[in-house]
Amino acid sequence: MIKIHEKDSIKIITSSVTNFCDSLGYCEYKIPFHIEGIKAKPTLETIQGTRAHIQEEKFEEEHFEFEPITEEQLSDISTNVEFKREKIFTNLLIPLQFSDDQVLVSLLGRTDKVFRNNQTLVVQDDKFPNKLEKYADRFEPYPSQILQALTYLNSLYSDKGYNDPESWFEIPHTEKSWIIQIRDKHNDNKPYKIFQGMQTREALEYLHYSIDRFARLVLGIEEFEHHNSAQKCRPCSFAPQCEFRIDTL
Repeated sequence: MIKIHEKDSIKIITSSVTNFCDSLGYCEYKIPFHIEGIKAKPTLETIQGTRAHIQEEKFEEEHFEFEPITEEQLSDISTNVEFKREKIFTNLLIPLQFSDDQVLVSLLGRTDKVFRNNQTLVVQDDKFPNKLEKYADRFEPYPSQILQALTYLNSLYSDKGYNDPESWFEIPHTEKSWIIQIRDKHNDNKPYKIFQGMQTREALEYLHYSIDRFARLVLGIEEFEHHNSAQKCRPCSFAPQCEFRIDTL
């Protein structure tokens, strides 16, 4: 859900990372549905993907033991650290200024995996698609997937949830990297294809541009742009309710 409220003359936009990336990386016309709190019916791919994530979390708990990370270890950039799967919450806070309006965007999420290795902060995100073949000829992830990884990489982190303001922390690093694994849920969740990249200046500019446009769209400052792709409308869960859908019949 996307929420808008005002505090101390600052307009605050709060959104899940999923809704943000889904809107800017896939279709901007999803934003009104997220603002109204309309939830699309979960697809079979979503349901099966959730089950696969739970399986991976259970596998890690059964086969690996993680020692608590101390503040000293966290602050020492030369120390490699790794957090338990699905246990780190994220919050990316971006202040913006539109004319006389001060705006704060808060994007809340939870990473599949975050760790620091050789002074590099790494976020790993796992995808469990129904149709692996759509990735066969791809040399990079889809825009929404890259946007999601970049959002996690530039967030504050917490291992205690969103409602503990004292629990948020940064992970010192010299570089940032993302890993997006496409995994085969029909074959023991084995990796089918792995995309990996470093965060570049251009990638960071893309993230900031996307957040700025997202805020403008949510506040009604700019108009939505259609992707004009029937291929995108066809599987969209909001299509039956969307007056802007492209008729694929």
